[in-house]
Amino acid sequence: MSNDDLHHTSDDPTRAHPSDAWDDMSQVDIPALPDFGNLPGVESLPELAPLPELEALPELTMPEVAMPDLEMPDLDEFLRVTPPAPTDVPQPDALPEAGSAPTAGAATARTHSASHKAATASPQKQSGSKRASRPTTATASPRRQPSATQAPQSAITVGSMPARTPRASAPAQKSPHLLLTSIIWIILISVGFSIIAPGRSKSSWNPWSQQTSSSASTQADTEVREHAEGLPPRLPGYRGSATNTHSMSPQWASGVATAWTLELPAEMTQFGPHMFAEGQILYIAGYATIKGQNGSAIRTLAYDLSGKEPTLLWDTVGPTESSAIKTYSPAFVSGENQLFFHDLVIDKATGEHTQAPWGKEFPIAQADGIMVTCSTTSSCSGWTHTSGEWTNLWTTPTNPLASYGFANHGLDYTPKGAVLAGSGTRASVLVPTSYEESPQIINIHTGEATTLPEPGAPGTGHYVEVGSDGFVVVDIGKKQGMAFDSAGTLQSTFTAAGQVSLPAVSRDGTYPSTADIKTFMTTKTANWSTGTVDLVGEKDCSIEVTLTSDGSTHTSPVPGALSPFMTSSCLFEPKEVRVSADASVLYADTFTYQDKSRFFIDTVNGPIYTSPELNAPKQIMWVFDDMIIGMTESGLKAFVPASS
Repeated sequence: MSNDDLHHTSDDPTRAHPSDAWDDMSQVDIPALPDFGNLPGVESLPELAPLPELEALPELTMPEVAMPDLEMPDLDEFLRVTPPAPTDVPQPDALPEAGSAPTAGAATARTHSASHKAATASPQKQSGSKRASRPTTATASPRRQPSATQAPQSAITVGSMPARTPRASAPAQKSPHLLLTSIIWIILISVGFSIIAPGRSKSSWNPWSQQTSSSASTQADTEVREHAEGLPPRLPGYRGSATNTHSMSPQWASGVATAWTLELPAEMTQFGPHMFAEGQILYIAGYATIKGQNGSAIRTLAYDLSGKEPTLLWDTVGPTESSAIKTYSPAFVSGENQLFFHDLVIDKATGEHTQAPWGKEFPIAQADGIMVTCSTTSSCSGWTHTSGEWTNLWTTPTNPLASYGFANHGLDYTPKGAVLAGSGTRASVLVPTSYEESPQIINIHTGEATTLPEPGAPGTGHYVEVGSDGFVVVDIGKKQGMAFDSAGTLQSTFTAAGQVSLPAVSRDGTYPSTADIKTFMTTKTANWSTGTVDLVGEKDCSIEVTLTSDGSTHTSPVPGALSPFMTSSCLFEPKEVRVSADASVLYADTFTYQDKSRFFIDTVNGPIYTSPELNAPKQIMWVFDDMIIGMTESGLKAFVPASS
């Protein structure tokens, strides 16, 4: 539609429009109109130049027109004029604002857990044929990457209007009322466009560009990127030391990069395989089928991660009475030469499978040659292996058990899967009782069960943390605690700082004692860990890292990119944090409840790093000081420091 069409009013008989013209005007019977001549008291108006195109002018400049002294129309009458509805006005294109960041949150992360898919989906069985696992390498982009945690925002701008078709020449004499009305409509439309267009062009709101903190001006680096500026392009592959010293590498202060990608057999990935790392070896177990055989099967693989790319050690398939689709914590139990997954006993050197006799029970711990398994109902058993056969040593009734095992059971101060406390004849395991039930432990040699008392009213909820020498039971608010030895004898009670007041502990994979846990919950000192991380202040939050080695405290502002997500109370409850030994960099999985991404924060200089690939996996695992493994929908990704 042309600009002329926008200016048209329904009562303007003097305007000609291309759309109103007929091809053959001779066939139209138009009566001759009388010549009224010039209206009395009205001068002839000069010929007006064609109006300029609206799209060619940022601001409309009206030509100077010599207007005669006329009586202005009644305002009430003018306000009753209704313009035609712009039914054919094209909508402006929505153009993305420069610098808008793609997201990698829940919309990007599409990996589904095994339990979810098993419960909600009805997938068709995949082909039982094996597909070769092939590693591929990925090169980190040398250019600055957009934020992985921001939803893409679009800037709406007014697009250019179509070119105007030349209109027919208007007669020299025009009705003054109609001319004035047209001019007024031109002005109104121009003013409307000048108001709407700028507002739309600035409609893309990036929360990371806004600072709720009064100290925002002091936070120099507000941009989230994948790696530090000025780094050369990173070559593919892993080139680290392949060691786990229980302290993350300071190299993570340079950002994050993808070292390699490994595609797994589709049959395994459809239900989310399980991972377990020990030393330089990564073990994977997942769903499989055996051609020509009924029933469930499990496929297991072992990779050596110490080289530039992962090296496949073995790939085996074996039958099972307990499907790999089932999710249980701990998923794996490791022995000296064997790995236990559900009812399978797997040789670490060869991958050879043998089937254990405990069927659908799950192994939870092994010590002194005794394997402890538990059902998902109300019993646990002890097993010994002699002369190539498994023998049931004891079976003990228990309180009602959780079907998922120890997931979300403890305080997350001990390594995941840790359920064994003590040694020798006093060694005991924690029983995976349901949340509402009183906690129980079982001596692995005798099968004797002991119920531990709870601080507070029974049934209101509690946490049980397994120490190297015993157990700690804490009420749901983390205010009252009780410490027990491995036999279940009460050692002490204590008053803790409370759930909100406790800092996050660096999850290094080390094992605390009951005394360590008690000390931390009363004094906030984590003797077994690299250090703690907390947010301090009110409204203007700062990151406070306290190192265990020397007790030193290192404080830095919250990066500007995360400042808008801070609460006035500076609440900090991440899923996991890790701290380097020099406090120069920290890792946080879910820094705030509003932003559920994974970040590396340079606490010295302020930059914050993440990537869409790092945020996509639902299942991740630290294997070395300088490597994280993530399970994607198609396989594995290895993440390393950008400067490595």
